[in-house]
Amino acid sequence: MKGGGTSLSNHLLIAMPQLTDPNFSQTVSLICEHGEKGALGIVLNRPLSMTLSEVFEQMKIEPTDPLAAELPVLRGGPVHQDRGFV
Repeated sequence: MKGGGTSLSNHLLIAMPQLTDPNFSQTVSLICEHGEKGALGIVLNRPLSMTLSEVFEQMKIEPTDPLAAELPVLRGGPVHQDRGFV
């Protein structure tokens, strides 16, 4: 980063107990990208009420690993909720 700033890319952020924003309260986030244009992170501890097999079904993908297919899908965060990461 320019200006001597420190990049938080590839770091985990753990929400402080005082953080009351419902989007980030009690979360653990992986910062995937952090630079001059902003940051991109994924909340790792907010499961949805669906499994990977349900996502695969919607995308017409045949699961190859039955154990992985039953893993929970995580919410990820409040921004771009129409997108996903694998």
